[in-house]
Amino acid sequence: MTAAGEVLVTGAAGFIGRHTVAALHRAGYGVTAVDLRPAPGHLVRSARWRRGDFADPALLSEVAAGRYEAVLHQGGISDTRAVAGPELEETNTLGPLRLAEACRSGGTRLVYASSHSVYGTLRHRAPVAEEADEDRDRCSGPLNPYAWSKLALDRQMRERFGDGLDWVGLRYTNVFGPDEDDKGPMASILSQLLRQAADRGRVRVFDDSLTAARDYIPVETVAATLVLLARRGVPAAVYNLGAGHAVSFAEVVQWCARLYREAGGGPLQVRLVPNPVTAAYQYYTCADMTAFDKALPDRPTVAPPDVEARATELFEVLRRTEPGTMPASTS
Repeated sequence: MTAAGEVLVTGAAGFIGRHTVAALHRAGYGVTAVDLRPAPGHLVRSARWRRGDFADPALLSEVAAGRYEAVLHQGGISDTRAVAGPELEETNTLGPLRLAEACRSGGTRLVYASSHSVYGTLRHRAPVAEEADEDRDRCSGPLNPYAWSKLALDRQMRERFGDGLDWVGLRYTNVFGPDEDDKGPMASILSQLLRQAADRGRVRVFDDSLTAARDYIPVETVAATLVLLARRGVPAAVYNLGAGHAVSFAEVVQWCARLYREAGGGPLQVRLVPNPVTAAYQYYTCADMTAFDKALPDRPTVAPPDVEARATELFEVLRRTEPGTMPASTS
C-alpha cells in the first residue's frame, strides 16, 4: 500500500480515532472518517467526514466494493459499565462482524480495537499472552458485559475468518494522552490522576489499589502502530498492544506529587476512598508483547521511562488548561 491509499477510520471522533485520523493525515493518506458524533473542529480538513453508523449498509457496500485499502475500526461502546443487551452485542460484536465480511468481499485489510479487559483478573502478576484468554488458570476472563462483547468478537474473528481475511485485532491496555476530556470516567486512570493533580493538587484513589498496577501506553504510540498496520499486513490474529510493563498506582501518585511540587504547588493531597466495584476491578494489567514483536518487529515501542516522560508532558498540558487554582496552597 502506498501513502496515497484511502483508509476508513470508524469511531473517528473518539479519543483513539481522533489521534489516528491526525496521524494518517500527516502520513499522507486519504482518510474517510465515520462517527455518530460531528467532526472535531481541528480535524475537519484532515479527512472526509461522514456522520453515521459504521455498520450502515451503504458504507458496508462501499467497503465490499473495495473502495478502501484498509479499515481501522475504532468505533463501538467503550463504557465498561454498559449493560448486557442487544445494543452492546450489535455495536461491539455483530456490527463489526458484518464489517469484517464486507472487508473480505472487498479484499480490504481490517484492523479493529479489542481490549485487554478480556483477560479480567490475572492469576499471576506477570505479563499475559493472547492465548491465555481461554485459560482460567491464568486469568478469570471478562469481568463485565463490555469485556464479554470484545471477547465474543475476538472468538468469532478467529473462528469465521482465520487466515481467510487480512485482519488484526488489537487488545489495547490503558491508552492515555492529550485530548481525552470527553471520556469522563472512562478516561485512563493515569490521565484522571494527572488531571486531579494539575487542577488543585488533590487526588482520589481507591483504598485497595495503591499496590495495583496498570500497563499504560501513550495514544500517539497506538496511532503510529495503526498507521503502520494500515500500510503493512501481519499474520491474521488477535494481538496485545501495550507497553509490556506495569506501573503501580503508588508510583503514579508519586509522579503526581513531584509534578505538582515542581510546578509550584505544595504537598499533594491524597484521599483514599472505598472501592465500590471490587468484583469487577482489574488490579493488574500487563501485556505480553512477544507475539506482536515477532509479527511487527519495527513497531513503535514504549520503555518504562517513556511512560513517565509522556505523563510529565500530559501534566503540563493539563496544568495550562484546567480551570483550577494551580499553583495552589494546600494549607
